[in-house]
Amino acid sequence: MVNTGAKSKRMVLLAEGRLSSSGLRMTIASLLYIPDRIVAIIDSTKEKQTSQGIIGFGGDTPVVHNLDEAMEFHPDSMLIGVTPLGGVLPAKWREIIIHAMQSGLHIVSGMKQNLIDDEELHTAARMNNVTINDLRFISNSHLIRAQGSWRKRKAYTILTVGTDSNTGKMTTALMMYREMKRRNVNVALVGTGPTGILISGRGIAVEAVTSDFLEGAVEFEIDQAANEGYEYILIEGQSALTNCGNSAVAMGLLHGSMPDAMIVCHQPSRLVDGFGLTLPPLKKIIQFHENLMGIFKQSKVIGIGLNSIDLNRNELGLIEKEIYSQTGLHAVDPLRESAVPLVDELLEYFSSYCRVPLPESASEIHDRTF
Repeated sequence: MVNTGAKSKRMVLLAEGRLSSSGLRMTIASLLYIPDRIVAIIDSTKEKQTSQGIIGFGGDTPVVHNLDEAMEFHPDSMLIGVTPLGGVLPAKWREIIIHAMQSGLHIVSGMKQNLIDDEELHTAARMNNVTINDLRFISNSHLIRAQGSWRKRKAYTILTVGTDSNTGKMTTALMMYREMKRRNVNVALVGTGPTGILISGRGIAVEAVTSDFLEGAVEFEIDQAANEGYEYILIEGQSALTNCGNSAVAMGLLHGSMPDAMIVCHQPSRLVDGFGLTLPPLKKIIQFHENLMGIFKQSKVIGIGLNSIDLNRNELGLIEKEIYSQTGLHAVDPLRESAVPLVDELLEYFSSYCRVPLPESASEIHDRTF
């Protein structure tokens, strides 16, 4: 039984033997962005104290040694936010998960291994009338080629793109989403990785989608949000067009979402990518994305989201001014500062945005000169 819908409201986080302040993306993100939904953390190797005291964030979330202690905080589900070493579910974790289901908890997993495919766990879920929500699970409804629905879409789409991998695309999308919600803007956030899906409550894990269906799966998710009446749809970016190791995912997201606007996410201190290749100038990357989209429609980069984790405040301020002088775009770190300038620019852009009518036939499209 797979839970594809409602969010879990009170989760106990399983991090047995792995609770750390680095390298555990889903654990860190859940404690940073949805701490109100994490009622306890299980790690028998740590002292019984708060998450803040052990790893420096997560507030007063208690760290406990076993599920029985966690149940005192009345969870409704268990989140497996850590991928076990070697990718294989340890026997001890299996016991804890089955115990959780027997205790009436639903299971939410970000592991690459779909737990619903495990016969023992599947049977336990069915017998205890609980659900297994594999955040990387791809349903048959998403195994579809893109239909080009963007040509008739009424909702505005915004995609975060990057100068490289891990430059803050999820963080920028999330912080903009929060700011837009604060302003009562009718906005949805589409997650494209397990962490983004966990936080937003909707989306598709693009890395688990067969390449032929990537654009269609993303389009399907956006259409669902548009059909629900959302006026603005933020899409969490993945990878980077300028990273030769994973550019296909970024291109699939670009063509699947067909964004009306883009936010470029950038880590200013990063000069080379993981392959040792020099990163292109920011202005060139902006032009690259706009030119690619210009084949299909009008789409502009309207702001820069910065990842300034290794910069001090003075350095950040100087870089923001430098980027503005070079590109004419406002650059901010939405986590350390605020997403307000990015949202201001976005809404101002759409206040005068006009979709250019498309040619009526495919032949006219191919006859255009670019």
